[in-house]
Amino acid sequence: MLRIASLIDKMSFGVGALAATLVLPLGLIMTYEAFARFLLNWPTFWAYELSYMITGAHFALGIALVTKNSEHIRIDFLYSRLPELCKLLIDFVILVCCMTPLIIWVSWELIDYAWNTWLIGEVSGESGWNPVIWPVKTAIAIGFSVFAIQLVSEVIKTGFRIVSLISSRKPM
Repeated sequence: MLRIASLIDKMSFGVGALAATLVLPLGLIMTYEAFARFLLNWPTFWAYELSYMITGAHFALGIALVTKNSEHIRIDFLYSRLPELCKLLIDFVILVCCMTPLIIWVSWELIDYAWNTWLIGEVSGESGWNPVIWPVKTAIAIGFSVFAIQLVSEVIKTGFRIVSLISSRKPM
């Protein structure tokens, strides 16, 4: 099972690395927009739309890597004071009962949403440029699907840590 978790972690790393590269075109687009708008007085129609699409894809494609690395925001003023086994049990219950089923369901719905967007050729409706939006919706669906798979990896690893911790305790 840990091999499966390791493979999932590698996939999340690859998708997360791809997400990280999206910062480069986003920075270039925003730099151009600022230059064109404020120095040349030539605002663009396309910069806003591309920037929100790239930002959405960046977030969704990166969330699995953030989860893998445990770099998400956690308010842990009580959690940090708990014994390790208690923390692991809380994590396991939240992962199995809440997070994983919820994100699997959301991923399934996002896949359907992206597919329907592609079928009807939906456009943004935000500007005169009016680009198709299936690429960003597809990226978001992929990102959340990878996130759901990463949560399965987290369930495996957390379960393994619980079993290891319990089995390493000396009997009384």
